[in-house]
Amino acid sequence: MEARNNLRCLDQSERDLVTRKQLTEHSKIVRSAVIANLVNAAIILTLFSQGVSVSALVLWCTVFAIATVDRLRLRNISSDPTLSSEQMLRTKRRITINAVIYAHVWGVGVAFLLPSSSPAQLMLLAVIGAGKMSAGVMSYRHLPEASRAWTIIIATCLSTGLLFMGGKESYLAICLLATFAMILLLSGRQNFASFADEVFAQNELAEAAETVKLLLNDFEEQSSNWLFSVDRKGFLLDVCDRFAEAAHRSVEDLNGALLVSLLDDEEDRRMLANNISQGVSFPAIMVAVIVNGEKHWWKISGRATKDGAEHLGVAMRGVISDITAQKSAEEKVRYMAHFDGLTDLPNRRYFSEALNRTIHRAQPGDQIALLLFDLDHFKAINDTLGHPIGDKFLTMVSRRLENVARSDDTLARIGGDEFALLLSGERAEFAEDIANMIVDAVSKPFLIDDHNVVSSASVGLAQWTNDIVEPDILVRYADLALYSAKGAGRNRVAIFEMEMDVVAEERRNLELDLRASLAEQEMRLHYQPLVDLKTLRKTGFEALLRWEHPQRGVVMPNEFISVAEETGLIVQLGEWVVRQALEDATQWDESLSVAVNLSPSQMRSTSLVPTIVNALAQTGIAPERLELEITESILMQDSDVNIRTLHSLRDLGVRISLDDFGTGYSSLNYLRSFPFDKIKIDRCFVDEIDSRDDCKAIIKSVISLARNLGMKTTAEGVERQEQVDALRILGCDQVQGYLYGKAEAMDNCTDLRPVEKWVPRVGSVSLPVAANPADAAERKTA
Repeated sequence: MEARNNLRCLDQSERDLVTRKQLTEHSKIVRSAVIANLVNAAIILTLFSQGVSVSALVLWCTVFAIATVDRLRLRNISSDPTLSSEQMLRTKRRITINAVIYAHVWGVGVAFLLPSSSPAQLMLLAVIGAGKMSAGVMSYRHLPEASRAWTIIIATCLSTGLLFMGGKESYLAICLLATFAMILLLSGRQNFASFADEVFAQNELAEAAETVKLLLNDFEEQSSNWLFSVDRKGFLLDVCDRFAEAAHRSVEDLNGALLVSLLDDEEDRRMLANNISQGVSFPAIMVAVIVNGEKHWWKISGRATKDGAEHLGVAMRGVISDITAQKSAEEKVRYMAHFDGLTDLPNRRYFSEALNRTIHRAQPGDQIALLLFDLDHFKAINDTLGHPIGDKFLTMVSRRLENVARSDDTLARIGGDEFALLLSGERAEFAEDIANMIVDAVSKPFLIDDHNVVSSASVGLAQWTNDIVEPDILVRYADLALYSAKGAGRNRVAIFEMEMDVVAEERRNLELDLRASLAEQEMRLHYQPLVDLKTLRKTGFEALLRWEHPQRGVVMPNEFISVAEETGLIVQLGEWVVRQALEDATQWDESLSVAVNLSPSQMRSTSLVPTIVNALAQTGIAPERLELEITESILMQDSDVNIRTLHSLRDLGVRISLDDFGTGYSSLNYLRSFPFDKIKIDRCFVDEIDSRDDCKAIIKSVISLARNLGMKTTAEGVERQEQVDALRILGCDQVQGYLYGKAEAMDNCTDLRPVEKWVPRVGSVSLPVAANPADAAERKTA
C-alpha cells in the first residue's frame, strides 16, 4: 500500500493507469463541487456585503469566478481518454494550482470576515470553514497533492483570522482546527491508498477477464462446441463465428436474434424461453433445429449469470454442440436393436412392448387376439441345406407373412423360427381365419437357389378376455395352444382352451415347493467369472441361483424364476441372494466384485434399498464391489420410479449394469435416463459375431456408444476363442461365458490363476470346456 500511495515508486505504465483514473474520477464530481461553492458564495455575499468594501468584494468575486471557470475547463480536459502521460501530469499540476487558488479564495475570505463578525455570523463562518475543509478533501480525494494543499491553506488562513481575533476562545478554536486538519490529512492519505488499491484490483480483474475471453475463444476454435450469451429477453449477444457457421447464418443476422427462434419444436421454444426469462440454469437438453432447410439436433446447456455480468446485459451464458451425427447413429443402433437383422421384422422386445401397450390400454369389450407360430422342422432345413438357405427361407416366409398381415397388425420374429402376430378390433374377430391363411401361406413350396423347400407352420391362438390383465397370461395361453397344435401333428391351428392349463397346474405345484425352498435351505448360489479381456484375469463373479430340490433335483432359474415373479416370492428370494452373495464375497480377494441380477418385482419393492444397505453394513463389503444387473423389462414398467430407485442405489456407491442390451425396445432412451456403469451385450449377438457381419456391426456400435458414454461393456455367452478374438478387436472390456468357466459353487470358483492357464489350447484351436450334454444344457440356462 505504501508503494501505491507514492506514485514515484511505480513503473510508468502503473503511474499512467493511476493518473488516468485520478483525472477521470475527479472530473465526475467537479460540477457538484462547483454548485456547492456557488451556493456558499451566495450565502456569504448576502450576509456580509454590507460591511465589506466594494473593491474587496469585486476582487474576491473576480478571483472566485476565474478559479471556477478554470476548474470547469480542467474538468473537460481531464475527461479526455486520449491524453498522453505528459499531458495528464500537466493537467494534474494545473488542478492542484487551481485547488491552491480556490483554497486561498475561501481561506482568506473567511479569515478576513472573522474579526468583524457578530456571534451569529461567527457561527455561520465556522460552519462554512469546517465544511469547506471537509468538502475539499472529498472533492479532491483522488488527487492527494490538491487535497493536502486545500486542507493546509484553509486551516492556515482560518487560524490566522482567529489569531487576529485574540482571546482564549480563539486559541482553543485554533487547536481544534489544527486537530481537525490533521484528521483530514490522514483521512485523505488513506482514501487515496484505498483508491490506488482499487484501481489496480480492477485492472487485474479486467486482465483476468480478457484472459478468460481469449481462452474461451481458443476453446471455441479448437472444439466442436460453441458458446452463446443472451439477455433477459433471450436475444443473442456477441455471437461468435462458430455459432454463425453452425447455424448457416451471418454474425450480423444472429446478433440481436432470439435464440428460441432457431428451434423447430414449439414446446422446446417455450421451455427454453421460460428458463431464460426466469434466470433458471438448465443442464444439457436436446432440441431440434432447422439449419439451411435441414433438421439438426443441438445439445444446449445454460447457466444464469451472476450479478457481476448483469450490467453488461448478459442474463445467461451457455454451451451448444451439434449432436446430429450422434443422433443419427443412435437411431441406426435403435433400429438394429429393435428389429431383426435378417427379416427386418420387429424383434421379441419390440413385440413385447407392443403387446404390453395393447393389453394395458384395452377396455372391456375390446377384441384382441394373439397368434404364436413357428415353422415345423425348420432345423432339418438348416441341417440339410445349410444356414444360408435357412436364412433365405426365413426371409421369404417373412415376406409371405407380411402379405397376410395388415398395417394395423403387429408382426414380429420373436425367435429363430418363431413368429407372433397381434390382432385387434375387427381383425381379431377373424383371428382363426387369419391363422389358417398363415398355415396355407407357409405350406406352399419355396424355390430357393434351385432348391424346392417345403415346410409348414403350427399356430397357437388365444383371445383376450377382461380377466387377462397381464400380457404374459395371453402369451402363455397362446403358447399352450401352440404346443397343442404341435402335439396334434403340426401344420394346423389350435385355439386355447382352459383344459390346456395342465402346465399351469404344474407351475402351481412348483410354486408350493418354491415357497418352502428358503425355509428348507434348498437355494444355492453358483458363480460364473467375469474376465478382463486385456489382462485375461478374473475381475469378479456373477451370482447365479440354483434350486437343489430333494425330488426335482437341480432346478434351473428358467424353470422357477417366472413363478417367483408372478407370486411375489421373487422379492424374498432376491433379498436372500443379495445377502448371501455379499456374505460369500467377504471370503474373496478385495479386488473381486460380485454381480447380482435384480428382477422387476424387486425394483418395485420398497425394501430393496434398505436390504442392500443392511447387507453392505453387516458384511463390510465396499459398495463398489457390488454390481446390480437389470434388464430393460424393469425400466418398461414404472420407469420413473425405477430410475429414482437406481439413483438411490448409485448414491450408495453400488455399480449398475444394463443386462441383455440390444434386445429391447428403448435401450438408448434408458441410457439417457440413467448413467449405467456397464452394458452387458446379449448372447444373441455374441453367438454369431465371428460368422455374421450384422452381429459384429451391432456389437461394434454398442461398444462405441458405451465408450462415448463412459460405460464399460461385458459380452455374455462367450463359448469360442474366435468370439474372444473378435470382441478384443472391437474393444470389449469384459467377457463372460462357458469358455472361461461355468457357474460353480463358491468353493470351486475363487481360484485367481490367470485365465490362459485354465483354458487349454492346442495350436490355434481352443479345446471345448464342456464335453457332455448336461454341461451344454446348463450353459444355456446359466
